[in-house]
Amino acid sequence: MANVRFENITIKYGNHCVLKDFSLVVDSGQIMCLVGPSGCGKTTLVRALLGLNKPETGSIYVGDRCLYDAKKRVNVAAEKRNIGIVFQDYAVWPHMTVIENVSYPLKKQRRPKDEIKRRAMHALEQVHMVEYANHLPSQLSGGQQQRVAIARALVTDSDVVVMDEPITNLDAKLREEMLLEIRMIQKRLGATILYITHDQQSALQLCDKMAIMQQDGSLCQYGTDEDIIMRPANRFTFEFIGVSNFIPIVREGKELCLDCGEKIPYTANLPADCEGKEMGVRLNDVVFDRDSVLKAEVTSRIFLGSEYNYFLKLGGREIRVQQSMLDARTFGTVAEGEKVGIRFLNPHFYDRKEAAQ
Repeated sequence: MANVRFENITIKYGNHCVLKDFSLVVDSGQIMCLVGPSGCGKTTLVRALLGLNKPETGSIYVGDRCLYDAKKRVNVAAEKRNIGIVFQDYAVWPHMTVIENVSYPLKKQRRPKDEIKRRAMHALEQVHMVEYANHLPSQLSGGQQQRVAIARALVTDSDVVVMDEPITNLDAKLREEMLLEIRMIQKRLGATILYITHDQQSALQLCDKMAIMQQDGSLCQYGTDEDIIMRPANRFTFEFIGVSNFIPIVREGKELCLDCGEKIPYTANLPADCEGKEMGVRLNDVVFDRDSVLKAEVTSRIFLGSEYNYFLKLGGREIRVQQSMLDARTFGTVAEGEKVGIRFLNPHFYDRKEAAQ
């Protein structure tokens, strides 16, 4: 169990700079989710940690052990970095049994046979796969194959385990189950896990901390899931983590208005300095209120089992709303074509220029 430190990492592909002076600390014994859009440099950073990419500047540490330092010319070979890896596509050998797959890293290290068997069985115990030890991968479900891949990553007592989109290929139910499995395994072992994903919901369910990367490869926010949701550092974080509504704020005479194709007066909770900015509101922070003077028309209502998803027309702008079952029981549902009063809770305000970046 050890922390991971990236210090001033710069990586280029030709003239294209993917990461520039990138720094990040992954705390020991935690699951840290690295989240960002495709192409932002998540995989590039992980490859540098694994020893598959060579940064131009900076250093990488796992605990007190330096794996890479550009100035000191330290570059530990990939196979000696003691980092477990779980891939998106399982990457289990189809011709090997479960126990053979899990034993493979130890055989490459030329460990004694009795030690290999003992450690492999212990790793299978951690993922509840002992009874499948002699099965071939073709006899397993996708979730079971992924558990085998996790056991193989754990068998060498790795200081750190990297999981790169490990549940993307699973169906919705299995994804939920695997997220719980990963969390339970981490708690049992106290492992440090660096979890790479573009799936914000999976990250929110799993992580102790989240690191949000922007498209240009910069780190725009690092913190707990509550920090990310309740106190987003900028518009990118607010928009990337969860679906949101954005409405421009303009002034018409002395009144602040929502610019929805037509200018709609609204001063319920607008600060005086929000003119010319955009108001961002999450879907579950738009609530129905019969007494509100702000009216919108329901154009679509979809029942999703645990909530209702609405599309409203406010002036000439479309607004999305999520109504929980509790709110639906309290307020009631609203039919398509009906006009309903709405209020905005917990609005965030951003300069419009951020939207163009």
